[in-house]
Order: sequence, then structure tokens, then C-alpha cells
Amino acid sequence: MFKQDDLRELAAYQAKTPILSVYLDVDPTKHTTDEYKLALRQMLKRTEGAAAPEDIAAVERFFNHEYDWSGRGTAVFSCSSEGFWRAYSLAVPVTSRVATARKPYVWPLAALVEAYGSYLVVLVDRQGVRLSFFEMGELQATDGYVGEEVRRLKRGRGSSGGHGRRGGALVSSQHEEETVKRNIREEVEITRQFWERRKPQGLILAGADPTVNQFREALPKHLQEKVIGSFSADMNASDIEIRDRSLEILEQVEQKREEALVEAVFTAAAKGRGGVIRLADTLGAAHEGRVQTLVVARDYRHPGYMCRKCDYITDQALETCPFCGGAFAEIPDATEALVTKVIEDSGKVEVIDNHPKIAEFGVGALLRY
Repeated sequence: MFKQDDLRELAAYQAKTPILSVYLDVDPTKHTTDEYKLALRQMLKRTEGAAAPEDIAAVERFFNHEYDWSGRGTAVFSCSSEGFWRAYSLAVPVTSRVATARKPYVWPLAALVEAYGSYLVVLVDRQGVRLSFFEMGELQATDGYVGEEVRRLKRGRGSSGGHGRRGGALVSSQHEEETVKRNIREEVEITRQFWERRKPQGLILAGADPTVNQFREALPKHLQEKVIGSFSADMNASDIEIRDRSLEILEQVEQKREEALVEAVFTAAAKGRGGVIRLADTLGAAHEGRVQTLVVARDYRHPGYMCRKCDYITDQALETCPFCGGAFAEIPDATEALVTKVIEDSGKVEVIDNHPKIAEFGVGALLRY
């Protein structure tokens, strides 16, 4: 399983020659293995000339002969000239993409850790609680509590006496409600203790809506603030069902984060500070090392030119480099070169699907200064 330590190792590594970074969506519910292999071949073809043939061959060999096609995503990093190879099977979804740079393209993994790194699903009913702790979509620990049985008292003929207790109905209702409150108090305490031991990033609640709402209100404020969503389920739900339903919620949260990021880019660009849009302006900011987070529309491609001397990238057909006077070489995709530049400058790269603004302009960025 992919861990935080793996991310730190990848982020710290830098090679003298290009590293081929490959992310492949392998969710078996979406496409067949052959379809994923075809998508992989098409991605790798785009790296020809940038990635070493040995690295392309190593990745193909891995997926054709070594990978067991488990999980929902895979991340692979190869630099044959330095003997560097890492492959991770992931239980969470990834977006297929490829990059070639002297540093591993780790931002997609960092984003996955941020979105799916660790979370706690709390399944509650009026009698007990079931706790499921996940890391990167894999179940790591469970706990639970079963309290006092919640039952209605038999209705008598006013044996308790007193106003408002005709037939014993009020006594029955009060006893039932008090039992539920006691159970929920215990459920909250068990949850709090488990949270303190595991320290997950987020909290997802599950169960019948009235009980979930009652449980949420009883949580300490600092845990209420960690709740990122809820879904309906009963105590007999399988671990797989709980995982899949919780991942749906996390995917929705991630989509909203991406939408907020795109809006931030365009707002900053409109104000004329802190952001740029369009390829030409983004390339200029990248050359100055100012790109903090690059956003790119999926499948956006644009031919360009790179200075043979200082690696300045432009989408304009210039005779000489305005920075060093060097000659330009035409490159098939200025966007791919831009991604490489941002990665090597320790910037973040977000590939965005189905957002109309990014689809129109292709690229944009939040800037460091």
C-alpha cells in the first residue's frame, strides 16, 4: 500500500536524466484490461523522444507481464539509467496521465493522499456504533460498541399514575428516548477515543438520517468540523459497501476542490495579480519560475518552440531567444514541456476534466508572486 513515507521519498528524489512517471486508471468497473493497455500504449507513444526507450519498455513489460491488475489505479516511476523503479497499486481512483522530467511527477499522488489519505467511517444506529478506519481506500482498523437494547415498555393501564401518563405511553416513550441518549453518548465517546488514537483526516457518518443527525449534534465541536459527508446504511453493510460509498463522497469532495481551484485561477488572473490564463502567459510565468499550481485541460495539446540554449518555451515561431539569443527547435507539444518545467521547479500540476473555462483556455496557473 502507498504510504506517506513513499510520497516523501519520491518528492525528494531527483535524477540526472528524465524519469518516466505513469498513472493509469485500472478500475475494472469502467473498462477492460485490454482497453487500459491500449490507453497506456497511446500515452507512452506521446513520450517518445522525451522518455528513454528503456523506461518505456520497462513500463510496458510491467503492465504486460508483472502487474496483477488489482485495485483501481496504478502509479509507476522509471529511470533505468539510475536504476530507479517504483510501482504502486492503489485502491483509490487515479486519472491516467504521463510525464517526463528529472523529478518524479508526484503531485497526483500528493493530491490522492490529501483527498483519500486517511478517514474514519462511523456507522451508527440507536444501540451501537461501528468504526471503519481507511487509508488510501484500504481498510486498516475497525472497532465498535453495542449498548443497551432499545425497546418500548409494555403499555399498562396507568400503573405509573399521574397526569399525562395514561396507558403508560409517556413512560414508554421517555424510557426509550433516555436509552437512545445514553447509547449515543457512549458511541460518541468510543468514536472520540478511536479518533485520538488514529488521527484520521476526515470523518464520514453513516446510518439512518435521524440517528446520524442526533449523533452529529452530540459530537464535540472539533469532530463536527471534521465531518465531510454522510450516507444511509445499516449495521449489516459489508466492508466493501462502506468503502465504495465513502469513496463516492470523497470523489465529490475532490471534484469540488478542483472546481474551486479553477475559479481561484481565473479570479486571480482577472484581477491581474497572482494568476494567469492562456498558454503564452503561462509559459512566460513558468520561465520565470513563478508557477505554484498549474491547471491543464485534459488532452490539451499545442505545438511550440524551445530554445536549445536556455530551454525557454514559447508558442511563437521566433528566430532567436529573447533571453539568451539562442536558436529555437520546434517541439510537438509545448504543454508537455510546460508540465515538465513546473514539476522540475517543484510546482503542482492539476489535470482538469470537464470544466468549461479550462476547456476554453487550455491552461492557467496560480503564481508564487
